[in-house]
Amino acid sequence: MPRYCMFGDTVNVANRMETTGLPERIHLSDDTYKLLTSREQYIFEERGEIDIKGKGFMRTYFLLNRKSHQSGRRSRTNTVTNVET
Repeated sequence: MPRYCMFGDTVNVANRMETTGLPERIHLSDDTYKLLTSREQYIFEERGEIDIKGKGFMRTYFLLNRKSHQSGRRSRTNTVTNVET
């Protein structure tokens, strides 16, 4: 038997997003998308709306990649690597 049981709106939304997501894709809520777009570091794709039981429809997005920088390119470790031109 689990030691902790979690309930509530956040858990329900996370569960619905997980079940409607796609393999190898990062699925974002509209609130998370708005927080990340203000940083202007990422590339997104609008997924559309999903039906959240008890809440209605919620717009979601996929996080695709980081934006590249002109002074170099980012590796998977988020370290800037200089590119000679």
